[in-house]
Amino acid sequence: MASASAVAAKAAFRALLKRDFSSDEDAVSHFRRVLALPFPAPVPRGLSIERISIAGVPCERLAVRRPEMTILHLHGGAFIGGKLRTYRPFAGRLAKLLNAEVILPDYRLAPEHPFPAAPEDCLAVYRTLLECGVEADKLAVTGDSAGGNLTLATLQTARDLRIALPRCAVAISPGADISGRLPSWRENDRRDAMLSYSTIQIMAKVYLRGHPHDDPRASPLNGDFTGLPPLLLTVSDQECLRDDAYAVAAKARSQGVRVELLARPDLPHAWPVLNALISESREDLQRIAHFVGSLA
Repeated sequence: MASASAVAAKAAFRALLKRDFSSDEDAVSHFRRVLALPFPAPVPRGLSIERISIAGVPCERLAVRRPEMTILHLHGGAFIGGKLRTYRPFAGRLAKLLNAEVILPDYRLAPEHPFPAAPEDCLAVYRTLLECGVEADKLAVTGDSAGGNLTLATLQTARDLRIALPRCAVAISPGADISGRLPSWRENDRRDAMLSYSTIQIMAKVYLRGHPHDDPRASPLNGDFTGLPPLLLTVSDQECLRDDAYAVAAKARSQGVRVELLARPDLPHAWPVLNALISESREDLQRIAHFVGSLA
C-alpha cells in the first residue's frame, strides 16, 4: 500500500495536471504553467549551485566541494516544459549521496524547438563533458520521463558514434516509445495521476512535428541496446508509461545488457525525483545511488 504522502501527492497531481484539452496550444500552455509552479523544498546544505554553459547549452551545476564523479541528469517535462529549479532537491540529494557533481542541461523545448533539438543538445553536453576531462567510468547519465527517453537515445547515439559510454544509466519512468502502440497508454489512462493517453499523444505530436515516431532517436525502444552500460529502470504499475519500461528491460536484456527494473504499485509517474514529497521516493533514491555507486 502506498504511503500517505504518495496518496496526497497523487491527488494533488491529478487536480493540477489531468485535463481534457481543447487544442495542442492549450495543452502546452497548461503543462508549462503547472511545471513552472514554485517548488518549496529545501536543497541539501553544503552544495554549490551555479549556472554554466556546456556546448552552448545553458546548464545548472550542483556539486559537493570535492566531487568524485559526475551525474548528467536530463529532466522531464514531456519535451515541452520543465524548470531546472524544481530538480534541485533531487539533484542535490543525489550529489550528496554519491559525493558528486550533477549537471542539469536546459535543453531546447518544443514546440519552438521540435525534434531533434532536445537529443542534439543532450548529446552535445554529454560529448563535451568527456572532451573536457570527465572520465567515462566516473560519469553516469540519468533522466526522468522525457529525460528517460533522452537518456536512452543519448546512449544509443554515443555508441553509434564511437563516443565512450558512461559507467551506467538510470531511466526513471522513461517514455521509450512515443508511437502509442504499447497497451498501458490506454489501460492506465484513468489510473495515472499525471498523464493520459490523449495528453501523451498531443505532446508527441508537438515534439515530432511530423517526424516519424519510429526513429530510434525519438523512440529509443526501436533502437539497438547492444553494448550499452548497465541500466536501472524505474516505473509505477499505475502509469501510462508502464509498458515502456518493461519493454526496454526485456529488449535490453535480450541484447546482453545488464538491467535492473524497480517497479512499484500505486505511485505517481517519475516518483523517485519527488524525494521532497514522497517517502518512497527517498528510499528509492537511495537504491538509485547504490546502483550508480556500486559500479565503481
